[in-house]
Amino acid sequence: MDDRQQQLNLWLSKTLPDANFKLTTASADASFRRYFRVHLANPYLGNQTLIAMDAPPLQEDCTPFVKVAKLFLDAGLNVPKVIAQDLANGFLLLSDLGNDTYLQHLNNKTAQMLYGD
Repeated sequence: MDDRQQQLNLWLSKTLPDANFKLTTASADASFRRYFRVHLANPYLGNQTLIAMDAPPLQEDCTPFVKVAKLFLDAGLNVPKVIAQDLANGFLLLSDLGNDTYLQHLNNKTAQMLYGD
C-alpha cells in the first residue's frame, strides 16, 4: 500500500467511522486519478459498495468534477453522487454505479433505452 492509499484509508476511517471496509481497485485511467471500490459489510443492510476517488491535488483538481456531478444530478441524469469530499487532499467518496459500462451493452437495439436512462 502506497502513501496515498494509506492517506485515503485514514480519511475513509474518519468519514465512515463505524464501518468495516475493504478497498479493491475499481479502475485507473490515463491521468493521475485512481478509483477504489469500498466494500462495506453492514450486518443490517448486507454488503454495499461505494467508490473512493484518489486525485492528487498537485496533479488534479476535483472541484470541477464535484460541480459538474451536482449539475448533472440536479438535471436528473444518472451520475455518481458525491457522498463526501476532501478537496484539499484530493479524495472523493462517490456512489457506485456498478461494474458494467454502457459501452459494454451499447448497440443499435439498446442505445435509445440506455441513453434515455
